[in-house]
Amino acid sequence: MASEINFLQFDPVYRQLQKLKVKVREENVSPEINAEIERIIDLIKIRSDYCDENAASPSKDLQLIMDATVRHPWQTAYDEGKLSFLPTPLMMIGNLEAQLLRSLTSMGNVKRVLELGLFTGCSALAMAESLPEDGKVISCEIDPYIANLARSLLDKTTCGNKVDIMRGSAKDSLKILAEKKMEFDLIFIDVDKSGYSLYYKMIFDLGLLAPGGTILVDNALFFGDPYTKEGFIGDGGEGVARFNDVVRQDESVHKILVPIRDGLMIVRRKEDVGKSN
Repeated sequence: MASEINFLQFDPVYRQLQKLKVKVREENVSPEINAEIERIIDLIKIRSDYCDENAASPSKDLQLIMDATVRHPWQTAYDEGKLSFLPTPLMMIGNLEAQLLRSLTSMGNVKRVLELGLFTGCSALAMAESLPEDGKVISCEIDPYIANLARSLLDKTTCGNKVDIMRGSAKDSLKILAEKKMEFDLIFIDVDKSGYSLYYKMIFDLGLLAPGGTILVDNALFFGDPYTKEGFIGDGGEGVARFNDVVRQDESVHKILVPIRDGLMIVRRKEDVGKSN
């Protein structure tokens, strides 16, 4: 089940407490202190579980994709040369974030959604389920194996027909969509972290964000790396930190970084959220 994924790995505080727990045991610190550390760890878990329990349950279709992603033999596919890198189910959004995407997609008059980074289709389907019948999600995916897997899973769902998959790099896909004069009410970025700043700039320069549109950027906290500088997962944190700096310095937009899962940056043009002093 998708619930078996330990999303707490995103939280550097949780990771640090786990290290402290081991150190305390090795140094024979008093049982009372050890018990307090265990209690703090439990509270972090309980809060995470409580949020999950109070979110809407995933649809049967969404659960199908989540379960298939967890069960998929990623290591075997990688060993057989079908994949250029080894994916992990952690790349998939959890149900909590999926329901947030559904809520945000349902607000306003969202009809066209652009997604950079499809993976197995969980986020694409979550957004598609809130679109009207004539709504469309265009999802860009560079890896052929993953694109084919996502297509096969989406084809088993009721709203999967609302998702079109563009194969190729995000950069090339953005250029093609701009040439077609397409605009999107909602753009979800969840692709290579080193390219976040570039894709953000291209979206505005190419006029891909429709008037009143919203940009959502996943992993804006990236395992805590942008603010801890730990480098927990490769150099991705540096790319995300650069992107966060770009957004923070962009005076033309209203932005908020929501600490849900691995962080979600929400960006809108200032004129679309009203005037401020």
